Amino acid sequence: MQHLILRLILILIFLFSLSSNLSCIEIRTRYTTIIFDDDKYLTRFNKEIRLGSLSYLLRDKKSITVEDEVKNKLDVIIDRVQDILSMYPKEVSFKIVLLPSSDDVQNTFKNKYKKDVDYIAFYSPKDKTIYISIKDVNLSVLVHEIAHVIVDFYYGIPTPSKIHEVLAHYVETHFSD
Repeated sequence: MQHLILRLILILIFLFSLSSNLSCIEIRTRYTTIIFDDDKYLTRFNKEIRLGSLSYLLRDKKSITVEDEVKNKLDVIIDRVQDILSMYPKEVSFKIVLLPSSDDVQNTFKNKYKKDVDYIAFYSPKDKTIYISIKDVNLSVLVHEIAHVIVDFYYGIPTPSKIHEVLAHYVETHFSD
């Protein structure tokens, strides 16, 4: 009986350690949860999201770690997108999934929508998630996708894709003004 219990405990420990290795890392900000598999994805994402002349928006934010810096950047970016659109939804809560490459983004889109695309990022209103390639990410791509999020939350109902694209392009064009 003791051998059976010991065996069961060892199997459970093994399964627990295996499942913890497969889990994703999550970071929560005021508006979003960032999900990624490897710390290097977050570091790359942070490096590619440069605010340039808008860096002053971070002056009152404390950033000790890469996580802090990413959280602060995202909250500032989301606030700025809302300001540009003059859309302030009551509650904005969405995910950003950092994927290794555009192939991963395209495969994710195909699995969700059964359609081939050549996207490097997309917003899925169905699950309130932005999927983005860290190899291709930059500020313009990110603000474009966040604009889709804000429009979705603001209206609360499906809006025509042309309206989404016009507004997202407008934000992308005027983000650094």
